[in-house]
Amino acid sequence: MDDDAGLQIRWEWEPGRLVRTPEHHATWARIEMSVGPDCLTLVEDRDSGSSRRSIFVPLYPLAEWAVYNWWFLLHHSRPARPGPARLSASRRDRHCVRSAGDGFLWPNLGVVPEGRETRLHWERDRIFDQFAPIRYLTGGEAVLPTDRVERTLTHLVTSVLGRLVEQGITGTPLEKEWEALNELGPDEREYCIAAAKLGLDPFAEADEYEAAIIEAAQRLPHEVLSDFFHAVNPRQIVQAVDWIAGATSEASLLAGDPSGEIRAVRTALASISALDTATPWQRGFRQARVARQALGLGDDSRLDIGQYVPTGSRAGGDPRLQAVGVAPGDFARPAIVLDRAAGASSTRFIQGRALWHRLTKDETTFLITTSYTDLQKVERAFAAELLAPAEGIKIKLAVPPSEAVQEDLGSVADHFGVSPILIEHQIENQILSGRH
Repeated sequence: MDDDAGLQIRWEWEPGRLVRTPEHHATWARIEMSVGPDCLTLVEDRDSGSSRRSIFVPLYPLAEWAVYNWWFLLHHSRPARPGPARLSASRRDRHCVRSAGDGFLWPNLGVVPEGRETRLHWERDRIFDQFAPIRYLTGGEAVLPTDRVERTLTHLVTSVLGRLVEQGITGTPLEKEWEALNELGPDEREYCIAAAKLGLDPFAEADEYEAAIIEAAQRLPHEVLSDFFHAVNPRQIVQAVDWIAGATSEASLLAGDPSGEIRAVRTALASISALDTATPWQRGFRQARVARQALGLGDDSRLDIGQYVPTGSRAGGDPRLQAVGVAPGDFARPAIVLDRAAGASSTRFIQGRALWHRLTKDETTFLITTSYTDLQKVERAFAAELLAPAEGIKIKLAVPPSEAVQEDLGSVADHFGVSPILIEHQIENQILSGRH
């Protein structure tokens, strides 16, 4: 992906003759924002009825909003979780450009990191706001590398600060916050990242959890920390750390011997480990098809996942942490301990996700959680296609996929040992969408 395909914020400084606030006056500009060919600042002017691709606003509020929400924009993935939004309005504002405010109407653009990738979602204004001279005309969605989004935001902030210095304006809240952010040491930065993953402002909300965050960082293996902080309830950190310690010990006792089949699948998957496909789901689907082929499974064959992933359970954890996995040795069967006894289909799906870790990662310990980072999406897609491949579903369905009803879904689900919801998702996401 070239830079032109990323988030672009272009501007030309303009004279802010009627603007009194010094920071606004100094950074008044004609601004155009785009993602690839999509213009986010295509607006209709109320008075003239004409459209244009740029807006006239000061850049200072946008840069200040980015800096004050820096850790959330780069590390807070919880809004990516599907289903009804459970975030307060103030927490949603941390991801929405429109909340940059200061009396100016910004694009209704959401910025939500999902690990190594960041999802951008923008919406058009269907009507004119009562007091707004413009309305935004475009909507869309894009997924970009998080590091490129960070570079764009860094360039925005440093450019605004440079402009302020040129205009003789120093000591602004933006300048002080940016300096404080850049003066943080490595340990302080890690703490800020952990707090943001928990959904907490590192400097305003995380104080009461500081000791628990530090304890988790000290006690847990580094390879599980990111998934842990992305998922755990902040109020249950210490309890969850204790549970992980106990569950890890139990899983170690369950872990299987080296397996020639595990070796064969890992070798096959290594050849596509660098495959750059468009979405996490596509990567997971592709890996699962290679894995089934290496295991010698037909499209409509049911996989005995239990023989590859021994499983136990241990009560007392955070339900957001669904399982702890242990994978000793390069080719040993992994073992998992669930946070509670689960139904057969749910257990099989978690086992499928665990097998993805064993087959594609070199981890000795891992977590299965409810979070929705990019890697979690890959492992979910892998588990779905591994257990109930789209081609197999088409074979087992007695009717065309578009005509399948609940009874049809249930019959196929029983055959593959998964839930009817998983079969429904496979039909919608692969078969009917034309992606398969």
